[in-house]
Amino acid sequence: MATKPVANVKPNVHRAWWKECTVYQVYPASFKDSNNDGIGDIPGIISELDYIKKLGVDIVWLCPAYKSPQVDMGYDIADYYSIAPEYGTVEDVERLIEGCHERGMKQLMDLVVNHTSDQHEWFKQSRSSKVNPYRNWYIWKPPKYDEQGNRHPPNNWISHFQGSAWEYDEHTGEYYLHLYAKEQPDLNWEHEPVRKAVHDIMRFWLDKGADGFRMDVINFISKDQRFLDAPTKDPSQRWQWADLYYANGPRLHEYLQDLGKILKEYDAFSVGEMPFVRDLNEVLRAVRYDRNEINMIFHFEHVDIDHGEFDKFVPGKWKLTDLKGMLESWQRFMYDNDGWNALYWENHDQPRSIDRYTNAGPEHGAVAGKMLASTLALMSGTPFIYQGQELGMRNVPKEWGMEEYKDIDCLNHWNDHLVKDANNPALLQMYREEYQKKSRDNARTPVQWSSAPNAGFTGPNVKPWMSVNPNYITVNAEAEVADPTSVFNYWASVLKLRKKYLDIFVYGNFCSIDRDSEEVFAYTRQYADQKALVVCNFTDSSLQWDPVANGIDRVTDVLLNNYENTETAFTKVAGKQWILRPYEAMSDTKILPNLKEAASSPTTKSQRRNNPDLESPEMIPRMDSTATEATTTTTTTPYQPIDSSISSSITSTITTEPIPPHLDPSTYPRSIHLPNDNIHLLLTYSPLDPSAILSEVNSPSAGANVLFLGTTRDTFEDRAVAQLSYTSYAPLALRTLATIAEDAVSKYKLTGISIAHRLGVVPIQEASIAIAVSSGHRRAAWRAGEEVLELCKEKVEIWKQEEFVEGDAEWRANRDRDADGKLVVRDVSTFSDGV
Repeated sequence: MATKPVANVKPNVHRAWWKECTVYQVYPASFKDSNNDGIGDIPGIISELDYIKKLGVDIVWLCPAYKSPQVDMGYDIADYYSIAPEYGTVEDVERLIEGCHERGMKQLMDLVVNHTSDQHEWFKQSRSSKVNPYRNWYIWKPPKYDEQGNRHPPNNWISHFQGSAWEYDEHTGEYYLHLYAKEQPDLNWEHEPVRKAVHDIMRFWLDKGADGFRMDVINFISKDQRFLDAPTKDPSQRWQWADLYYANGPRLHEYLQDLGKILKEYDAFSVGEMPFVRDLNEVLRAVRYDRNEINMIFHFEHVDIDHGEFDKFVPGKWKLTDLKGMLESWQRFMYDNDGWNALYWENHDQPRSIDRYTNAGPEHGAVAGKMLASTLALMSGTPFIYQGQELGMRNVPKEWGMEEYKDIDCLNHWNDHLVKDANNPALLQMYREEYQKKSRDNARTPVQWSSAPNAGFTGPNVKPWMSVNPNYITVNAEAEVADPTSVFNYWASVLKLRKKYLDIFVYGNFCSIDRDSEEVFAYTRQYADQKALVVCNFTDSSLQWDPVANGIDRVTDVLLNNYENTETAFTKVAGKQWILRPYEAMSDTKILPNLKEAASSPTTKSQRRNNPDLESPEMIPRMDSTATEATTTTTTTPYQPIDSSISSSITSTITTEPIPPHLDPSTYPRSIHLPNDNIHLLLTYSPLDPSAILSEVNSPSAGANVLFLGTTRDTFEDRAVAQLSYTSYAPLALRTLATIAEDAVSKYKLTGISIAHRLGVVPIQEASIAIAVSSGHRRAAWRAGEEVLELCKEKVEIWKQEEFVEGDAEWRANRDRDADGKLVVRDVSTFSDGV
């Protein structure tokens, strides 16, 4: 993955709702128990949807809750159309979907279709006879025999859960393939009825209202049909890793294209789990925007970082530069090639991130959890948060004995080595230490809701299916939701920041800085003339960081800090050396206008004093060593929209003087979405869609919806108008719109507000501005809509040129006319700059 300089804005930014979302993963057995049987359930999830919504996420992913023998905690499915009784019913899932939708969230199901349970009716039929119609639904092969007549599996493939990947069936005299537990036989996707059955399953849940799927090991569904022996990489083992033959097979994209057609039909979300991804072109074929397969993938490079070469339960060594290099490579690769990243530290298969990626003790646990939140969620991609991660939950205690562990992968590994290495206590102790660091059980302890017995997960006199981490006394949701400085509320702040600066943190480029540091992870995100800097100390010690040495001239704002408020933090980044405390994370920003255009825009002296960016040409950080300082120049020629009537001399000028990013239509649309307040803001060069804008503010609690459209009329003061043209300094305009919208929501108790303004040429009868508001009562909606319109005309950094049929034109600010179209006369003495 060689890197190259990244443009500030790609020629085509492919925006999508799922890119702007954050996903919260729920593992049902461990989330919340509603009926005191010691096992979490769907009604328990429904009871905490307000908690999930408060975090600021947009999508709730439900791990498998289907009917299952629970050999692999639900990833061994016996019926895709039924729900495990310990979790609830199909009707409960319908209520969960409805509850998510009522709160403005979407809901994902888990699609596990590489394998089923051996208790699925399909497999029961398949193993009953070689001539059964379901025989080809699974992968069956005859035995091999050696010279002595001993029976052997068809090849040397190893199972992910230890031992051979083949299980012999006495009844039919053949082996079936199981890449995971022997109770999880692999489906045969070469058989067309299998694919049709999967399509039917998808439609069933999408028709129930589900909004998409997480797809379990989806790149295993196509396998090399030769089923060759895997190369021997670990001579000490009989069974070998064969991902070369069962991952990313020859028909994978054919199968994914079929799934993608269904997903596109429902405008559904998709994320594919794809282990053993090595060919990046294969990744792009799956996730590039124009491929219509899946939206994004989970890759495994950064979560395999501490694994041994052949065994994850063997110690692995890594450095921070290794982690940074992996993440930067994926960031740059996806940005450059129109792909998309799924961002995650944790899930149901991974240990807790604070323990994996930091050395934080209890005294630094919270601040380290916050630091990891900043590092992850402000990168390019869709963030995924696993239950409890938002609280800073930790790995299981080191003191726990093996009787506390439940994970089949871990227990199979332990039982195998108890036999093979019974006389090697040091080796067994090493494995015990590695289980505490890497076992999937670390993610599966019950969510810590309160300091009550059993952490409030289940009743006080109930034995939960898995023991609760004893640190629940201090690490729990009840305490953290109430504490504005908690990990929970910091996560909420990070997600809100991501939405507020959507262009930067969702659609901006990524550039790593201070790459060689083994202590600091720092990077910038930039979209057009908007840039943000993220600096994270990954150590448990204070250190000095030199911003100038890393190309940082100055910052204008601290957006977020995991130790203190932004005002206090800002005072500490003014010097030549920044002191970073243990696990400190800072997110800083600087808006970078084009100085020529800024000088020509009608700003007052007071505006310039309040916006130092308009007078500060430094770019931070410099993208490379050849960057030059900008020089301040002025021009008296206002920006004019480009059309076919522009003379060749002006065209030449434009060719030699590129349009500034904030005036370049290819950098639009630009938007801000604040889901907690149902606020939606848009600047675009495209025609406005009133229906879509009105639908954004819909709410079950709204009794009134008001839509205003401001359109171009054909005359102005008895002069024939040809068209209107609008220009804006988008970073400031969006910031001002956000303030107006937030104030209106607070003042009028609105349930939603959407403001969209069209830029560029707006022909006669077409809309230049659309404002939609919703509230519980019509009076508030009417008044809010009118007030927001007048404030937009008065305050927002958008300027209008009226172009007349006679050929001349006049520039004016929106605020020059009142609601009746009358000229507003101002006392010039009230203007601080005297104009």
